[in-house]
Amino acid sequence: MFENLVRLTQSRKEDIYFERIWKAVLRRIKLIPHIFCFYLPFGFYACNRKKLALYRDKYKGKRCFIIANGPSLKKIDFNLLKDEFTLGMNRIYLMKEENGFLPNFVACTDVEEQLIPFHKDLDKLDIPCFFNFVARKYYSHKDNQLFYLERYNPAFRADFTKRVGSGKSVTYEAMELAYYLGFSEVYLIGKDHSFNINKAVGKGNVSDGNDENHFTKNYFRPGDKWSAPDFKGEEYAYSLARKAFEKDGRIIKDATIGGKLQVFEKVDFFSLFK
Repeated sequence: MFENLVRLTQSRKEDIYFERIWKAVLRRIKLIPHIFCFYLPFGFYACNRKKLALYRDKYKGKRCFIIANGPSLKKIDFNLLKDEFTLGMNRIYLMKEENGFLPNFVACTDVEEQLIPFHKDLDKLDIPCFFNFVARKYYSHKDNQLFYLERYNPAFRADFTKRVGSGKSVTYEAMELAYYLGFSEVYLIGKDHSFNINKAVGKGNVSDGNDENHFTKNYFRPGDKWSAPDFKGEEYAYSLARKAFEKDGRIIKDATIGGKLQVFEKVDFFSLFK
């Protein structure tokens, strides 16, 4: 709590406004019944936690590519990733229409902007999907669907049978997931860390269907709503992820082509392949 208050004082003045603070308070209040349900010892709830437990360290010692959704993915040769473990996020499945690529896993945390508006698409996926527990009622609870719960604190908590840290971005939770799955070598791609927008953090936007901030212009449909990102908050969370990986003797580096994120050591994407 104290750390959150300190970081709040370091934010830009335009990023601190009543609506944003009020929404943050409401999110925490609304989360209370979900916390209670997540730990129920019977039915779907107990089964969900058991499924999550089966993935702990399942890929220990392997390497993985975390795939964000930035436009730099257009520069990636996805043939190089066909024999790699890949963890995508949100609407990365649209990549299949572009070049036939689909990652091994998908993570999605944003309830209002991703999990609800695109639940019909996400529900059809047949790869292991890690979704925010809060949106569980929109999904069919198939065997490949696992539901995890956030805590509104960026502390790196990579135990998905409990609540995990929230770092202002699904990318951070993908890092926690990669750690939980046991990957010892993790590379980030498609994390451009830049948006063509000049609005305060959390301010709403309405898509015109011509998206310049993702790997496809159709990422958001006309009329879809999305919020301006909190890059400062993300960077703080990513620094926690780097410390956690390095403390455990694991590797996490940024192989994004032309990305602006400066938290991780940079590595040339193409140099990672023989």
